[in-house]
Amino acid sequence: MKNSQNMKCFFSYPAVIVLFALLFSFTGNASASQFKNIHPTIDQTDTKTSQDNAKDSVYNFVDKMPQFPGGEKEVVAFLSKTMVYPEEAMKKNEHGKVVVQFVIGKTGKVENAKVLRGVSKELDAEALRVVGLLPDWTPGEQNGEKVAVYRIIPILFQSTTPEDAWQINDKTVVVINDVKMPNNFNTGILNLDKIATVSILKPFPKEVKSKLISKYGKMAENGVLLITSNKHEIQYSLPDSTLYPPKAKDPNCKEEAIMPSFPGGEDKLLGTIADSIQYPFVAKRTKTQGKVYVRFMVDVNGKISDVTAARSIDYFLGKEAVRVIKSLPDWTPATQCGKKMNIMVTMPVIFKLDLPAADKKDWVRNDKTIVLLDGERLPASFDLEWLRYENLSSYQVLQPTSKEAIKKLKSQYGRDAENGVILIGSRKLKEDTK
Repeated sequence: MKNSQNMKCFFSYPAVIVLFALLFSFTGNASASQFKNIHPTIDQTDTKTSQDNAKDSVYNFVDKMPQFPGGEKEVVAFLSKTMVYPEEAMKKNEHGKVVVQFVIGKTGKVENAKVLRGVSKELDAEALRVVGLLPDWTPGEQNGEKVAVYRIIPILFQSTTPEDAWQINDKTVVVINDVKMPNNFNTGILNLDKIATVSILKPFPKEVKSKLISKYGKMAENGVLLITSNKHEIQYSLPDSTLYPPKAKDPNCKEEAIMPSFPGGEDKLLGTIADSIQYPFVAKRTKTQGKVYVRFMVDVNGKISDVTAARSIDYFLGKEAVRVIKSLPDWTPATQCGKKMNIMVTMPVIFKLDLPAADKKDWVRNDKTIVLLDGERLPASFDLEWLRYENLSSYQVLQPTSKEAIKKLKSQYGRDAENGVILIGSRKLKEDTK
């Protein structure tokens, strides 16, 4: 194939492009800050209006998402070695991103692949061909039953230079909320729901590389990954296309979508919810508290519908959370290029009891608690809610509950261990030691 050395196929994951294939759980959701940057949201289930059709439905979100043999990295590896840049496309200098949607069926087979956004006949065909060759997955599960689940992969075809070929690696500096993480930080432990933005600073050209090293240290010669976390837990996504067929998108629309908003803003929303909660008697008696994640749609008229408890810690708290959301007034609907849109919203409803001191935990993590990830201490600002627990190999909390325990912890981990120690192991480390 002529000029093949100058062309290559890259697998691009919007927003968090290089968290070591971490983003393959892309399912067609929209971020509030940038609608075109699509990423997954909190563990959710689809809203189903008909129980009779549930078994035959194709889900966007399920309790247990489909898994590729060997993990996300193996998906990228398989596609990379299988993809062939079409010769005709090279002659025409065709390049760009082909977005492919497919279904992981109940048996784990890849089915019904189609191009959601194409570039050209040749590139579209190659993207479909290689996706169609993917081996079987471990199927997704909902309520303990195997179900079909949608998947989306953006595949980027582009000519390559050394800068294009550069990729994030294990030595790339990771900075979260302006705080530098330890060397060799495993981004695979991060919960995508908690990530707001990601910026990639490539070490090119030389002047840029020098500035990066000057600011972030010698390791910045491997590039820098700047991550900001979500300050709020409200997530936005496109409705289930099986229930709400999308209208034809205006190809001339380049604007980012404006997400739906509650009258008075987010603080007013949270205050209204808190004031509306009638704590269930049974949950109060059992001292049950925590967060219930509720998913609902804000339609083109700003009205709330399809309210469901996507994740609940208690049956009665779940019912109350749904009631509270249903009682909310109309919102300002989402818009894009002047057109109103249906948008799904997922947010927590917080239930908190004013318990006597005796009922509260004796120990909680504080700013001096030692948190070790693969043996390296994480900054005090690292939020444990950022963790993606399925990518951890171990998680152990060593509490300073007695004088003897504190003495032992301090002898092993130093003075700060009197504030407790949390030991976290990542799967990446475990795999690398094989």
